[in-house]
Amino acid sequence: MSYVDEAQLELEARQLLARQRNKTVVINYYINRGMAPEQAGELIESIYRTNLASNRGDAMKWLGGGAAGVVGFIIGLFLGGWVTLFSLLALPVCLLILIIGIGRFWVAKGYEMDAENE
Repeated sequence: MSYVDEAQLELEARQLLARQRNKTVVINYYINRGMAPEQAGELIESIYRTNLASNRGDAMKWLGGGAAGVVGFIIGLFLGGWVTLFSLLALPVCLLILIIGIGRFWVAKGYEMDAENE
């Protein structure tokens, strides 16, 4: 199989996985088209795991940003004793970012990549 054929196969598999949201259905589709069951399973599982890792990595960036802001506020509060208007405005934003990151990590799926990761 040529490189172009493999790329087209992977692109089609990504689109089917995003549309169907069921690995078994997509694997059966490729088995019915004549692909070996092991090969179809490996293809779909590798795409699913790649998408899942990418989505979770993106969620970890959100988590890291929110956590860094909250930790920075706490360190500044305890060590410096400063509470300014900026810090009081930044804390809710950092907490919101942290909550978004937790939510994105919790619901991350491998059926399709988030728009930010494509």
